[in-house]
Amino acid sequence: MTDETAAPASTWHDVGDLSEVERRRRTVVSVGDDEIVVVAHEGRLFALDNVCIHRQRELNKGVVLRDRLVCPGHQWAFALDTGWEATKQQCQPVYSVRVTDAGRVEVDLASRRINPAPVEQPQ
Repeated sequence: MTDETAAPASTWHDVGDLSEVERRRRTVVSVGDDEIVVVAHEGRLFALDNVCIHRQRELNKGVVLRDRLVCPGHQWAFALDTGWEATKQQCQPVYSVRVTDAGRVEVDLASRRINPAPVEQPQ
């Protein structure tokens, strides 16, 4: 007999200590066959699929410029917060990130999302 009131398994995956994640600036975590890059930038944390949607390059080897993670392959520049690449009008999958009371960085594996194209506001 199963207990249908049992809490679901946690989808939060430990990345590491906040001070270490901030020091490294880009941290890759493997979850099964997938890799997620956690980026510490200007006091905030972001998480994206580590493999670029364009040519499957590792985004952790790219650079962060103007709040975008630039792929080392063909310089697609993904917004850290949404994963949006404005020039090519495509989106890199992103995840929710949190810091626990104990100072651990965690990524919510169930939050993987591909954000829709931003809507331009009339001037």
